[in-house]
Amino acid sequence: MYLNNRFPTNLPSLQGLRILVVDNNINSCDLMTAILQSYDVEVKTAFLAQQALKIFMQWQPDVLVSEIALPHEDGFALIRQVRKLTREQGKEALAIAVTAYVTDNTRQRALSAGFNLWFTKPLNFDDFLTVLARLPICQA
Repeated sequence: MYLNNRFPTNLPSLQGLRILVVDNNINSCDLMTAILQSYDVEVKTAFLAQQALKIFMQWQPDVLVSEIALPHEDGFALIRQVRKLTREQGKEALAIAVTAYVTDNTRQRALSAGFNLWFTKPLNFDDFLTVLARLPICQA
């Protein structure tokens, strides 16, 4: 695909990886979706925390990528609900916080709330894709 020539090409296959992208900015969702799909990732998107939680429960993605600043319920509330759900189901998904709020306090809050990783916007897709490629599902 046309996006691959701008991003790493030496990654293990990401095919079959299921990622739920949550961001109230449609352009951010569209860009992330296009890039991930160019690596054969299955992607679903949501714009609100409650919408994301419903998709998460039904689809059970391998990775949740969520903006922190969401309307109504923020990413912190979403990850707490997701972590409660995953404890009950016994399947832990990797959760990545994405935000333009670049402070140590925000980073600590995100990690304490249950996110595994934290990326700032604008997202460095080289680093992001490299992290995804290191997931056990991609190493098989």
